Amino acid sequence: MKPPRLLPLLRRRLSSAADAAADAAELASALSVAPSPHAKRDLAILLRRLGGRGLASALSSLPAPLSASSALRLLQHILSDANVSASRHAEDLLSPRVSALLLPSLVADRASLPSARRLVSRLLCFNPLSVAAAAIADSDCTATADLLVRACLNSPGPGSLSRAADAFLELSTRGALPSIKTCNILVEALVCGGQLDVARKVFGEMRDGKTVAPDVYTYTVMIKALCRAGEIDAAFAMLAELRRSGVQPTVVTYNVLMDALCKSGGVEEAFRLKGRMVEGRVRPNIVTFGILINGLARGQRFGEVGAVLQEMEGFGITPNEVIYNEMIGWHCRKGHCSEALKLFDEMVSKGIKQTVVTYNLIAKALCKEGEMEHAEKILDEMLLAGMMVHCALFNSVVAWHLRGTGRLDLALRLIREMLARFLKPNDALMTACIQELCKRGKHEEATEIWFQVLGKGLGVNIATSNALIHGLCQGNNMTEATKVLKAMVNSGVELDRITYNIMIQGCCKASKMEEAIQLRDDMIKRGFKPDLFTFNTFLRAYCNLGKVEEILHLLDQMKSEGLKPDIVTYGTIIDGYCKAKDMHKANECLTELMKNGLRPNAVIYNALIGGYGRNGNISDAIGVLDTMKYNGIQPTPITYSSLMYWMCHAGLVEEAKAVFAQCIVKNIELGVIGYTIIIQGLCKIGKIDEAVMYFKEMHSRDIPPNKMTYTTLMFAYCKSGNKEEASKLFDEMVSFGIVPDSVSYNTLISGFCEVDSLDKMVESPAEMSSRVLKQDGCSYNAFVDGITTPWLTFAPNEGCISDGFEEPVIASILKETLKALDYLHRQGHLHRDVKAGWLQKFSSLELDIISSMW
Repeated sequence: MKPPRLLPLLRRRLSSAADAAADAAELASALSVAPSPHAKRDLAILLRRLGGRGLASALSSLPAPLSASSALRLLQHILSDANVSASRHAEDLLSPRVSALLLPSLVADRASLPSARRLVSRLLCFNPLSVAAAAIADSDCTATADLLVRACLNSPGPGSLSRAADAFLELSTRGALPSIKTCNILVEALVCGGQLDVARKVFGEMRDGKTVAPDVYTYTVMIKALCRAGEIDAAFAMLAELRRSGVQPTVVTYNVLMDALCKSGGVEEAFRLKGRMVEGRVRPNIVTFGILINGLARGQRFGEVGAVLQEMEGFGITPNEVIYNEMIGWHCRKGHCSEALKLFDEMVSKGIKQTVVTYNLIAKALCKEGEMEHAEKILDEMLLAGMMVHCALFNSVVAWHLRGTGRLDLALRLIREMLARFLKPNDALMTACIQELCKRGKHEEATEIWFQVLGKGLGVNIATSNALIHGLCQGNNMTEATKVLKAMVNSGVELDRITYNIMIQGCCKASKMEEAIQLRDDMIKRGFKPDLFTFNTFLRAYCNLGKVEEILHLLDQMKSEGLKPDIVTYGTIIDGYCKAKDMHKANECLTELMKNGLRPNAVIYNALIGGYGRNGNISDAIGVLDTMKYNGIQPTPITYSSLMYWMCHAGLVEEAKAVFAQCIVKNIELGVIGYTIIIQGLCKIGKIDEAVMYFKEMHSRDIPPNKMTYTTLMFAYCKSGNKEEASKLFDEMVSFGIVPDSVSYNTLISGFCEVDSLDKMVESPAEMSSRVLKQDGCSYNAFVDGITTPWLTFAPNEGCISDGFEEPVIASILKETLKALDYLHRQGHLHRDVKAGWLQKFSSLELDIISSMW
């Protein structure tokens, strides 16, 4: 056998090394010259000649690594050269080997570190992880290994933790590990990501490897992970291993173990561990004592907290807000509000800042104990300090004002405060608030709150929205109700059958039948079949309008759709027939009701009494009352009031008085309505004195008269010529806060106009100009007729109004007369020619007075 030809092989290797050295020198020279188009062209030519393998050989043959600036210039040239990037030559040049040779130079300078990160990301993107890890391991640079692991950790998408762990293990098998800081970041990320087994594997590789050993931070992270997993024994085993490795545990390590022991009920063990910690010359901190106090509180051993606080003082540690919050929270949970408040005040005296947690704990406890005034005070302090208030605290105080104090204004203030903080009351409370606002006639505020919640994107509940629409419909504000409905639709709030029924009821109440029918049709289109409530609502409306044909059509439609008329249906129809005085039809409907197994209720009997009363058939009305009692239906105050009213209407006042007396004996309270009916009946037959006795009896029984009561007596007095008593009643009514309406004013004005009472008329204008002159045309007609008739009667000079009166009197009379005439003319009640005729009756003196006034 011939010996191998070693000399030619050696010559080739020497020649290759010489070529690589020459290439390295040429590359270093090309990168050292100042950047210019010529230099860029030369570098491009060189890189094309070298290729990826030649470039790697040249970089590895450099006597010293490239500077950061040269490495960055080379990288940027490779990536930015359009001709190179247009082909796959860029990937060839930036091979894993070339990338690994460039990275140590790039990471050496903070300015080029972002480029190093991008290069590592590119390396991972174009190559398998094993190839990238092998290249970086060959570079023997810890900082580069750090970049690889962190690039995997920060990569988007799932699997980043597993990819980072795989990168770590790939590097480890090649003897190239990242720094301890990166290793700790990886272990902690794995623990937080719930990958304890992988974290154990990484930790074991660190512990068993020879390049980077776990430190106290690594051990503490692992101990904390084992404690969270409930493996406390394994955590203590790791603590023992930590000590054997010669690493001193820190207070954080001990705190982690003590916290785990306290949470698992091992408070005594926690205290013993604290003792060993102190013996090992590790000083406890405030967190240590906070953990122990928390453990005692969990174990209902709050009596031992004092000893812990004393030990804290021995170490020169002052309790902070966290420990106070823990103690306050414990007292609050036990219902010891007074003790909690003492600690709250103690914090202030010691200069310890009370936190949001402190305030919320105290306020919550106060709410639980029903100490709402104190809770509201705490809430106000929090708002004043600009603190974050829990929604539950707002809800508690708002609910207290709504259901307890009745201070709707304060509840509204807090709700507005909540909305300003993008919070809203819970749905039940929001609904209750809207209902209460509408109930008190504050429809504008209710609508404002609802639209604020909607506008802030906090979500409006369908029940709340329905409550608002119902309140607006009840308040005859159909315009706003329609706006709310449109806002619901535009905001995607799903309407339900209740919403439609409420709106239909509102339209029917306002006699807007076309809109009601349109809503019903829309309701059907949206998949909601009209129910009994819907039909009953339409029946009520048609009954009130006296449209019998529509009523019969609706009944047929109900039955065709499989709906059985209920007591409300029959009651509505019976009431409609009774109001139309058709008692025959009403009784037919009653018979049908009973045939269908339904039992008449008080509402139906009351309607029948009203129907017979309208027909003047009082004996049958009394018969209905007897039947009602016989059938076991308890008559209501409305029953007796209705019967009394129709008795008085028929002139049977004595019989009405007898019924009223029976009600008083039986403790059936008819209230102001019952008294007003009797007073009206007595006044009608001229028994004013007896009516006044009933009026006085009302006062003695603390039953305040209403507007109708006063107006009835005023009318009777005016009719009898007793203007002074009528005037007194008017003044009394106003003093009690009852605002007179057009009927009240008409009664008083007509009464004064029928008698010669110009003095009173001159005294009245000051008040009447603000109230009377804003009323309907009937008031003006009575007023004008009353004050001008005496003038024309007593004026001797050819109808001049002023003759016989003093100038001040004339001025007052003329002023009010002209106002009345102007109003009637503007309202279309007085023709222009008639007004001109009146003005001709004024003398020159009167016209002078008019000019001075106007």
